Amino acid sequence: MTESVPEPATGAPTTASASRWESNVVLGSGDTAYIRPLTPADSANLLAFHERQSEQSVYRRYFSPKPTLSASELAHFTTVDMVDRAALAVESQDEFVAWASYERWPGRNEAEAAFMVDDEYHGRGIATLLLEHLAAIARTNGIERFTAEVLGDNRGMLAVFSKAGWPLKRGFDSGVVDLDWDLAATDEFLDSVERREQRADSRAVARLLIPKAVVVVGASDRQHSVGAALWRHVTRNSSVPAYAVNPNHDQVGGERSYASVSDVPDDVSLAIVAVPPAALDATIDECIAKRMRGAIIVTDVDPTSPGDSTVDVAALVARSRRNGLRVIGPSSMGAAALRSDDPMQAALVNVALPIGNVAISLQSGSLGGAVLRQARDIGLGLSWFVSLGDKSDVSSNDLLQFWEDDDQTRVIAMYTESFGNPAKFARIARRVSHRRPIVAVRTGSAADGAIGSAIFQQAGVIEVPTVHALLDTARVLSSQPVLRGPAIRIVTNSRSPATLATAALQGAGLNASISRLPVEATPAMFQQAMGAALAAPDVDGVLVIHAPAVASDIDSDASEAIDVAGTGALKPVVGVLLGSADGPVRPGSAVPNFSFPEQAAAVLARSHRYGQWLASESDTGSLPVTPIDPDVAHTIISNELEGRADDEPVRLGIRVTHDLLAAYGITTAKALEATPDSAVEAARSIGYPVAVKAARRGVGRSVKAGIALDLVEDDDVADSVAQMVESLGDDAATLIVQEMTTPGFDVRIRCEHDDRLGVIVSVGLGGVHADVINDRATRIAPVSRTGAAAMIDDTKVAAALADADIEMHALVDLILTAALLASDHPGIIELDLNPVIVTSASAVVTDVKAVVRRHQRDESPIRRLN
Repeated sequence: MTESVPEPATGAPTTASASRWESNVVLGSGDTAYIRPLTPADSANLLAFHERQSEQSVYRRYFSPKPTLSASELAHFTTVDMVDRAALAVESQDEFVAWASYERWPGRNEAEAAFMVDDEYHGRGIATLLLEHLAAIARTNGIERFTAEVLGDNRGMLAVFSKAGWPLKRGFDSGVVDLDWDLAATDEFLDSVERREQRADSRAVARLLIPKAVVVVGASDRQHSVGAALWRHVTRNSSVPAYAVNPNHDQVGGERSYASVSDVPDDVSLAIVAVPPAALDATIDECIAKRMRGAIIVTDVDPTSPGDSTVDVAALVARSRRNGLRVIGPSSMGAAALRSDDPMQAALVNVALPIGNVAISLQSGSLGGAVLRQARDIGLGLSWFVSLGDKSDVSSNDLLQFWEDDDQTRVIAMYTESFGNPAKFARIARRVSHRRPIVAVRTGSAADGAIGSAIFQQAGVIEVPTVHALLDTARVLSSQPVLRGPAIRIVTNSRSPATLATAALQGAGLNASISRLPVEATPAMFQQAMGAALAAPDVDGVLVIHAPAVASDIDSDASEAIDVAGTGALKPVVGVLLGSADGPVRPGSAVPNFSFPEQAAAVLARSHRYGQWLASESDTGSLPVTPIDPDVAHTIISNELEGRADDEPVRLGIRVTHDLLAAYGITTAKALEATPDSAVEAARSIGYPVAVKAARRGVGRSVKAGIALDLVEDDDVADSVAQMVESLGDDAATLIVQEMTTPGFDVRIRCEHDDRLGVIVSVGLGGVHADVINDRATRIAPVSRTGAAAMIDDTKVAAALADADIEMHALVDLILTAALLASDHPGIIELDLNPVIVTSASAVVTDVKAVVRRHQRDESPIRRLN
């Protein structure tokens, strides 16, 4: 490069701007670290860091030998404004281990970036994290490109840049590679960040839940105590070494007890903590000093309790993260790994279950025992059990990242009371759901009506109403194929249960047909009928119901026949052995059994909805069929916001709104703005018949409320306008005169911007019904064509269209287009199309509200712990 390096900025970042870029992060190795802006106070740390690096590392950073840094160089590097010049430091366990910086080129929206990572910390993904964070800072400050110079033999740093996800321009001169790239958050870059995040989070949880050795802090011999239960379960059911820590006992359970964590001689990586709240801070500090990787805090911390209120959990977690310690809890019931290799039982409740393929995550600690007992009773095998407790650090998002990589886990079952980061949950769960089903119960703040449902539906999460349904659904999905179609064949020897099953299946949206066998049907007849059903091309799943011919125990031969016929089937098979308990149809069978048909029907319906979601995810028809012009829409919004304050919402006028919709091919009824005096002239211009609407209307669809329809001559318009003025006064000062459209059905489509989730799209009844009848389906953009059709089906709109013999194709197209318009232009904070007149041939917007606000520049996505 021929241009000189810019002079350092004289300003320093404010405390607020500096703290914005402070964050705890998870490295590619699974370790945690702390990233923050460099300050002049870091001069000594930076100098010490520099002087302990190898000559080769220094040469690769500065292109010349540099055994030390001068005072002026230290001042240059550490005095930054976080705008034109930015610098970040990385600390791991209070040690300065890396730094990076950019400096803007004079008069350009480009900056040169440089990095240096401690020799002992190479290969942990630190440079890539720093690059992501620097890019986010740069984009916020209007810097659109980075440049870098790298020695040709510095393969490690070249790999960092090439694998970051941005397309690079390369040049080579005199052994130096010149790199230049655009910082735009492209799909390739976003995918790269997501993959790195998943690997890092997965490794972080693995380091915690697959320990080398365990210490139980608060272990005890006192009968019925928490410490005694934990120690007993850890020592009896874990393959890893375990150590007791209790300063009040020399021995626990016949094993030596240590006075403190620091006294334990082994390299312990996980602590199970059951101490009084007052001792929690000191215990965690001991774990940090021991350089442990994780702590499961069973201690119940109630902030409303006078004794517990002294525990600052947020500060405890922040301190732990900065020092490489991840925390589950407080108020956790513990965790267990049910694995043939390296089993680990660190739970307050005894997880005495067979090894299986279902991973369970519970936010509620107190539910743990009941859930595990129920799982045991129905023969459900687990791969993992984790009680998250208060979710102060490790969350369900982290577990999803980990279980995505776990080959032993086939189904994930979750009980959640809150979404710490709903956007991240939706993104991660959607990706994981492609590999394995997630079944969930949500309560508390997670049960936030339409938004919570939208998150689950978008992500493919199978929502269930109860914990019992959670376990029922998990055990079927863990042993049976996903139901790909709605056709269920009922194979039974009893008429009444078949009738009950048919009603339950049809009520759940499935189709039922019956293969009826004689009352005294033999096991061979059941097996033959099931085989025929499974082979039939018009059957997607089988529900087999066996009723004993006489009041007696279940016929073991019939159970065996059902098991044999269902084992290895490519379609789901579910049994109902009347008079039996829930569980497998016989011990060790993969075919699940239910006591009654209703439970089986409900689970099959959930499996089918999941199958439909998987099919919709392969649907590429997410784009509207109409031509669109995003540049025109962007210009319209920018012009309307010119001169406005950043946070000022602006409602667009009717002409501008129609132009905005037209840029995306959305059809609107021809309309003109008018005053009471010019309304007749506007009606003549449009052509009769017309509708006249007050810009600010009352409730209802009457003339006095501000709506007059089917006006066919001048006198009709004049009379209607006079009534509106008399009723509404100044609210009728602005009128909209509009052509009457072809009669159809009224639908409402609404897009709203949510700071956490992006664009929320809802569909429901329109016109006068919109605010009276709470009937809407909600999704998070982007919406696929299949997803849009499903939204219609989830409301009363579907039945109304069917009754009117109206096809939904045009409405689906409009849903896609409206969602795309709002997504493409984040400045649109509300787009309310109501009513949309839907016919088989068209979906015409007759009324619309569009509100825009200046959209702050997006930061590049950066990985950080919330």
